[in-house]
Amino acid sequence: MAVTKRENSIHVRVSDEADAVLELLCEAAGADKAKHAAQLLEKILLGEGHALKVAAMRFSRLGTAGSVRE
Repeated sequence: MAVTKRENSIHVRVSDEADAVLELLCEAAGADKAKHAAQLLEKILLGEGHALKVAAMRFSRLGTAGSVRE
């Protein structure tokens, strides 16, 4: 299933160490730096978003019983 990407532009600043790692990853993958960085960022954001949704669902399932302390 192909996901269409919006043509948004995000500019980020990363540390020299992170930039060096990105360069190394791009060299190993033979990928364009900007495209590879966008793919990594998207992967991380979607993963973090999923984790947040799962935590919210678990929290909502606790209901009032989860807040009672003895």
